[in-house]
Amino acid sequence: MDDFLFVSYAVMGSRRRVGSGNWAKHLSVPLQSPLTRCLRLKQYHFTTTCMNRKSFRSWQDIPPFRDAPEQILQRSFDTFLQELASIQQPTPKSLGIIGTRNCSLGHQQLIELISYASVLVGNHLYTSGGGGTNAAAIRGALRADKPDQLTVILPQSQMKQPEEILTLLKTVRNVHEMPHNDDLPLDVASRLCNSVIISKCQQIISFAFHDSHVVLEAVNETKALKKLVTLFYLD
Repeated sequence: MDDFLFVSYAVMGSRRRVGSGNWAKHLSVPLQSPLTRCLRLKQYHFTTTCMNRKSFRSWQDIPPFRDAPEQILQRSFDTFLQELASIQQPTPKSLGIIGTRNCSLGHQQLIELISYASVLVGNHLYTSGGGGTNAAAIRGALRADKPDQLTVILPQSQMKQPEEILTLLKTVRNVHEMPHNDDLPLDVASRLCNSVIISKCQQIISFAFHDSHVVLEAVNETKALKKLVTLFYLD
């Protein structure tokens, strides 16, 4: 799947070239549009281990979603679109963004845009410290110029944060530390921090690789609490 897909990126008002490892963001897309079919290919690619690695030069070549084996699909694509659409609902909500630290620049730009749009429409955003997903979420929320609608919950004290994150946190009004976790391994502290974020949010948006165990555990915890969770796989 090394060929590039061309998708309509409506939020930015232009066409962007998005690699096969990236997600396109579109919140109100017709189910039969070219973008939908591109996203269907992404879902098909992520959940199928034995697919034919044919090159798709245009959206017309993409197989219908029903061609993917139902027994290995994690959820229907219609449900996926509903979860994305819920992000832009007019009623403000508490929204959490958590994810892997190992994000490419392109993924960080998409996360930043999602964060910016979410705060701009009135949602209160919760995220954590560290680089990658969380740093991108913080930058996006700050761009919306609504400091009271961003809360950063750190897994440990600020002195445990990288220098670049400390610089970013200086511009954040609501920062909560957990210094009592300083003696814990970072993965354990991160699990505890994610649980706090989940408890405060109505919806969680997460970004992970298939081996991002801490993030995927948070996703399962959110589902167990019957809260809405949207999971983006980055690989």
